[in-house]
Amino acid sequence: MKKIDKTISTIKMACIVAGLILAPLAVFVGCTESQVASNEHNHEGHNHSHGNADGVFALCHKCGEVVGTEKCCKKEGRTKCEKCGLFEGSPGCCKIPKGTTENVALCKKCGEIKGTDKCCKEEGREKCSDCGMFKGSPGCCKLPKAKKEE
Repeated sequence: MKKIDKTISTIKMACIVAGLILAPLAVFVGCTESQVASNEHNHEGHNHSHGNADGVFALCHKCGEVVGTEKCCKKEGRTKCEKCGLFEGSPGCCKIPKGTTENVALCKKCGEIKGTDKCCKEEGREKCSDCGMFKGSPGCCKLPKAKKEE
């Protein structure tokens, strides 16, 4: 019986020592900030947008399409709107204010441009049965697999 107790005690001590050695190594060597950042945001060797990586959809101020989609800034077979200068039929056509120099964020709840008077104002507005956004909003049936916030 004493031999079994001694063996168990030795195993416990070995586990404690191994834990004390391995834990600091895992924290300081295995999970460095640069490794985490490089795994999540490594853009070496490729050039693309992660679209909705941060949970925000945006319209491109240059073309009017949703940033990061296949249509964004692709001119082939498309015409520019005479009124606003963006691609005709794009979600931002005649909806992004003229002279905008940055991409415009869309509200994931209603599909309107965030911060405008129309954003999330339900009075007299009808929701689209297909996407759940307000009908006629820039995001209506245009956002790629949009997940509605609750």
